[in-house]
Amino acid sequence: MYPHATLDWSATRLEARLIDQPDEVSSRLELARICLSRGLFHGQPEVQLPLALQNAKRVLIDEPQSVEPLVIAGAALVAMGRAEAAQKYLDDATRAQPDRADLHLALGAMYRAQGDRHLSVRHLETAVRLSETSWEPHLLLGRVLAERARSSGEARDIERGQFHLVQALRLQPPADLLQPLMLDLGVTCLQTQRYAEAEKLFVRLKEHQKYAAVARKYLGQVAFALGKYKNAIQHYRSYCEAHGDEANVLAQMGLAYLHLRELTRAREHCNRALLLDPDHLGARHALACTLIEEGQVPEAMRVLRTTLADHPGDAPSYLEIARLRRRLQDYPWLQRALQTEVEGFDRLPITGGESAPRVITRKRIAVLLEELRAVGPSSIPTVLAAIDTLEDESLRFFLWEEACALVGGSVADDVASRLREPGKSYSVQLARNALAAAAWLPEPALTAGLNVTMEDIQRQTIERRGNQQDINGHRRAVEQEREVARAHQALLLLAIATRRSRSARQLLASWGKDADPDLQIAVLAAQVICGEPDAQRALLRRGQERGVANMVERLIAVVQPAGRIGAPQTVRNAGDVHCSSCGRTGAECTHLLSGTQSVLCDVCVQDIAKDRRGHMAPDTAICQLCGRTQMETRGVYRITRVDVCADCMDTSLGVIEREEVEKFLREW
Repeated sequence: MYPHATLDWSATRLEARLIDQPDEVSSRLELARICLSRGLFHGQPEVQLPLALQNAKRVLIDEPQSVEPLVIAGAALVAMGRAEAAQKYLDDATRAQPDRADLHLALGAMYRAQGDRHLSVRHLETAVRLSETSWEPHLLLGRVLAERARSSGEARDIERGQFHLVQALRLQPPADLLQPLMLDLGVTCLQTQRYAEAEKLFVRLKEHQKYAAVARKYLGQVAFALGKYKNAIQHYRSYCEAHGDEANVLAQMGLAYLHLRELTRAREHCNRALLLDPDHLGARHALACTLIEEGQVPEAMRVLRTTLADHPGDAPSYLEIARLRRRLQDYPWLQRALQTEVEGFDRLPITGGESAPRVITRKRIAVLLEELRAVGPSSIPTVLAAIDTLEDESLRFFLWEEACALVGGSVADDVASRLREPGKSYSVQLARNALAAAAWLPEPALTAGLNVTMEDIQRQTIERRGNQQDINGHRRAVEQEREVARAHQALLLLAIATRRSRSARQLLASWGKDADPDLQIAVLAAQVICGEPDAQRALLRRGQERGVANMVERLIAVVQPAGRIGAPQTVRNAGDVHCSSCGRTGAECTHLLSGTQSVLCDVCVQDIAKDRRGHMAPDTAICQLCGRTQMETRGVYRITRVDVCADCMDTSLGVIEREEVEKFLREW
């Protein structure tokens, strides 16, 4: 896209020619392009960017309709920090020739400078599409996606950013750009928890004098993430010796010392960080945690309260205060705090963004509820009382769910303790309570409750029903007690089925082999709850045999899993599976996505990705891979009678991109 070889020699030659022929437009335009390349990519921005702008303007005097000097002038102004001045040049270029890759690269850089990463990504994606073999748009797109991921937390953004950085490296940029690209790629590996690859990249980068110090800092982050706190401290110390003290690094060293239980050093490093940046949130939080571990609770409280006074939205500080109150068993404080936050919620302004008052208050309420949940069922009246003071329906429902969870958790604790001895405590009521509280009971507790033996039934017959006068009376009592045990087990099987886990399915399959006819019906009902179609058909047959088919159908409609969005499955190397759009088999593409109604190959997905607007499906379209509608996803696209949503496309593209990244990192 831009020249990168023999730039100094080419510039000298062109400057000499322009001294003799100052009006030669082609030479001046080429010189402007070279100056822009040197300024953007080769470490000479202060001198070369003004020269690029000057030469581009000179060309525009002679050829005011020429598009390339407009793009060069706009790109130079963006890089000089004058995005508003660049807008005019880039707008004129867009009107004249909108399908230029270098124009969209400049627009992407402009919107990045203005903080609009969404528009920046859109223009850089267009630049990549228009010039797939140029490394420049891949590099900038990878960087912008990584930046957006750091602010949004979107895993997909960081994966895509990593992929485009790898593509930039694959396209062999100039040698002087290899180290900054390695740094970018190493940081994304750190973000995606590819610690081994990140370490290798930073170790290689450490060999270059210009990047040795920063490589040390990131090696410290890798070691810290892996729990190697002593190694992390050594790397951070080497960075500070070469680069000077930095608040972020000192705060991280403080945390590492805290993990090593070297509390004095932890406190010293946090205080050093705060001397450099008194407002550093990480250092304040690490200092408060250190003070708590030292037993200086009042001083820790002071630090946390000061932080919240300066930064009301700092969730970690509020969380530490709430945790401290619970550890000190100051439950009334937690209850009052919840009431205060809830009572003020409706009066807060409705605004957007992470720093909006309602967003901050919702986070605080969530923290308080988490701590009250640990307190136990005594918190239920507080949560219910808070609901009555609210008008906001969303928060009312959130609090109601929490109250239900507290009740369920309370019931679950009692049920779990009784299920530990099922031979003594089995009963229909216990099993009903277990079914009601199944969401809060661990699966092993439910399965343990099934262990009722014939010896248990015999023993409980005597304890619960007393000695009978004759043998027939005893047999009737045993049979009645056996029915109670059977009902207990049947209800527990239903409770286990509500988990819909793989282990639940395996347990039900095992019980289905040996169960008698009556308990077999409970097993089939439980398997219907798990979504087993064969069990549903078998249960319907049993209902027809007994003349209660209508009742069985109604019950199945109630207990079977609700229709859920399907997760398309990846299919590879399958010669008998065809793409519903183009007919390719699994052997003719990288992979296929098999969904609820259709199959789509990765080639078709990439065709859509190159021109999403040209493949937009009607508003009524439903994804044939997962069942999402236009209202449930960012968009639905159509290619040869197959509709696919943006989420399924992300799944397919993500598979390709992750494999490309893994292959590159493995081989490079």
